[in-house]
Formats: sequence, C-alpha cells, structure tokens
Amino acid sequence: MKRISIIFLTSILFINCKKQQEINIEFLSEKFNESVEKIDRVQYNVENIMTFSDGNVWDNKGFAILEKKPSDTIFGFSFYGIRNDINKSSIYKDGIGFQISNEKNNFRQEKGGLHFLGSPGGQMVYKDFFKLETDYKNVQVSETENSFIIEYKFEDDLKNKITEKTKTLELDKNTFLPKKVTTSLQPDFGSKQSTVFIFKNLEINEYIQDLNQLELIKEKQSKPNPLLKKSLPEISLINLFNEKETIKIKNEKLTLIDFWEVWCGWCIKSFPDVEKIKNNYENDLTVIGIVSQDIENARKLVEKKETTFLNLIGNNELNKTFSVNSWPRYFLIDKNGIIQKEYHGFSDQIEKDINELIRK
Repeated sequence: MKRISIIFLTSILFINCKKQQEINIEFLSEKFNESVEKIDRVQYNVENIMTFSDGNVWDNKGFAILEKKPSDTIFGFSFYGIRNDINKSSIYKDGIGFQISNEKNNFRQEKGGLHFLGSPGGQMVYKDFFKLETDYKNVQVSETENSFIIEYKFEDDLKNKITEKTKTLELDKNTFLPKKVTTSLQPDFGSKQSTVFIFKNLEINEYIQDLNQLELIKEKQSKPNPLLKKSLPEISLINLFNEKETIKIKNEKLTLIDFWEVWCGWCIKSFPDVEKIKNNYENDLTVIGIVSQDIENARKLVEKKETTFLNLIGNNELNKTFSVNSWPRYFLIDKNGIIQKEYHGFSDQIEKDINELIRK
C-alpha cells in the first residue's frame, strides 16, 4: 500500500512538473504561431483605451478586419476599421490608405504607413495581432482559469527617451489568440502613457464583405485636399513659448508646416528628420510646427528634443481648414504662397520636393 502511494504521488509530481514546464514562452509561442498560421483573415469588435501623458483618456469602441498579406512590408496585412462614434471608416490595402466617408459614399486616398493607425478607423487595429514580441529584456508567463498571460519588459530606449516599457498579453486558452493587450511606457515628459486593446466576438476566416466596400466606391474620384494648389490662408497663431506673441505665417521663402501632437509617437520620431531639413535648407526654407493639444507638455517635449524650428499653438478650426484628421501631417508652400504638396507622415519625398521647388 505504501509503495502504491509513493508511485501515485510520484506520478502527480511528474504530471505537475510537466504541466509547469509546458507553460513557458516557448510553449505559448508555438501554440500562438500554430493558431495564426491557420488564419487568412480575422474580424473583431474592440475597445481601445488610450491614456496620455497629460492624464487625458480616449475610450473608443469599434470594429476591424485584418486580412493577411505577407508581401505587405508595412503591416503584413490589409485592414478595414471603423469607430462606433464616427461615420467614417479606414481601409489600408497595397500600401495605400483610404479615408472613407460612409455618409457621402466617397473616399480620400493617402500614402499608407504606420501613421495611418492614428486615423479613426486605424485606431481599431492592433498591428501585432499576428505576431508575438521577439526583442525584449525579459518575459514572464502565467495562467488564469481561461487565459494565458505573457508579461514583457523592454530595454529603455535612450535615443527616444522612453523608459519602463511593458506589454501584457492575455491569450485565450482555447484559441491562443489575444483577448486583451496592455502596453505602458514612461516618456521623458508627463505621466505614463498606456494603450489597452480589448477584443470581443473574434471571427476567423469568415467571408468579409466589408473589405469589398472599397471596390464599390473605388471608381469615384478621390478628392485631394481642397487647399492644394491654392494660396495659403492668412494664419496668425500664438508662439508656443511666448503666449503674448502672435506670429503671422509669411511666405518670404519656402515653408514647411508640420502638424503634430504630443501623443503622436510618429510625430515625435520624425522631429530629428524635420530638424535636419530645417538645418540643411535654412537659407531657402522656413519650418513651422503647429500643435493644438496638451500645450504644457508640448513645450517640455520640444525643449527636451532640442528642436529649434518655430512652433505655434494651433486649434481645431485650423485642423479642419487643412483637413487634418491624422498626424503627423506636412504641407509644403512655395515662395509665392501656394500650397504645393501635402504629406501624410514623414518621407524622403519631402526633401526631394523641396529641392525641386528651390531649383524653380
């Protein structure tokens, strides 16, 4: 009897050890990849809660469809996204972004990029849905009754002054797909920032009619920004660092206007590129940044990034005038005050166009 008890206890210990050994990052990565491998497209309802460094919270709900496309070098998939509170949707396909007005049944085309995730529909898209992190400082795994939990900690990003970055991923025990993702980081100003995605009603490989919405309206002509090829409107804005000083934007030489916001990561990452352009073409070009929100932290950020180009305080009315609904957004104005180019996100094309206008 004693021998049987020992064998029984040994078996339990072996089973428990085996179970404990299985629940590690290698096991979860393998199961996650097996699940993702079977997916061609996925659709879900989602809640995206973004907490910014100034304490503001955006809590948005919506719907998204992701369709795998390994040849896509930006996301690795095409997507459709729509927020519940805005009658506009976003589609990204083949490197091109489309901002769609569902009410007017037309769309505006722009160059796709990671900045497109800042559009209303793009905010419903979790860009790492089909992959796990591979570059991290350390990772811990655990489990609850219905979920596996992966907790990542990352090395500090000294270049961009980002510290204490973490990511917690909650995987469904049956599907090994995300149920909830929480990312948190400490920027070099203000309080911690966080983003939470909560997924519901996942459907895998169902027929997705919504992506065909683009085909239904694609024959309609995409309307360019109405300000393009027109004179720059009269703009007088307050200096970011001197609220008693109002500055009128003049066209004594080429002008590059940079619409940015504190919460926009791609805006901040592009600062060194914009600063470089400002320094390289100082005799021919004026660079002006315009920020509308979280002014106190905007000042701190500009100082810490050692950005030297002029920054002014914008407003929602100005954003509407320039049709700015995703950030960063750039406008290039020639010497005659004509708005020649619009850029959705920073690209090398900006410098090419500057050189072309200088030669004219």
